[in-house]
Amino acid sequence: YIMNVLVIGCHPDDVELGCGGTIVKHLDKGDEVYILVMTNGDKGNHHPEFNECFESLEILGVKKSNIIFGNFPDAQLTDGYDTVNFIDRCIESYKINRIYTHHFEDRHQDHRNCSRAVSSAARDIPELFLFEGPSTTVYFDPHVFIEINDHHLRKKIEALRCYKSQIQKGVIDLDWVQSNAKVKSLGTKGKYAEAFAINHLHIGGNNV
Repeated sequence: YIMNVLVIGCHPDDVELGCGGTIVKHLDKGDEVYILVMTNGDKGNHHPEFNECFESLEILGVKKSNIIFGNFPDAQLTDGYDTVNFIDRCIESYKINRIYTHHFEDRHQDHRNCSRAVSSAARDIPELFLFEGPSTTVYFDPHVFIEINDHHLRKKIEALRCYKSQIQKGVIDLDWVQSNAKVKSLGTKGKYAEAFAINHLHIGGNNV
């Protein structure tokens, strides 16, 4: 069936790093994918007009009308009422079935608080998966490995190349992206994979 998927990242580039290949896979399947970027990333030298972000997500195939910006202050995101309420409204507006967001074991405070806020807002959503990124700690413990192919990974890397500001800073390491996708494929039948921890997964009574 067609899913309404919401991918939530704190900063421009977070969703591509965390699950860019999976986003392409959803879009190829015909799912509707919405992207929520919580802050504008100004503390990390992201372009204020979101040029890199729009270009990157266009390469993945995300419709511009499906990109939402929270405009919360960078480096000051909380897991309080305003954040939870904003995410809650997005979930309701787009009738979301599955969410991907940051793992709470992360060195960046925005990522940790975003993960907690999404967990609160998405309590009634059937599937909430948590992705990893360059600042995820060693305590990231994946339970789900989504296979991606050459096409999915190529699109992910091509999209990330748009973030020249972050590649120059060393935040985005394309070699790490490629190697990590290969490592995460171990134990799967695919050539590459992206890994996720499960925040929660609701299984209906007739499905077990």
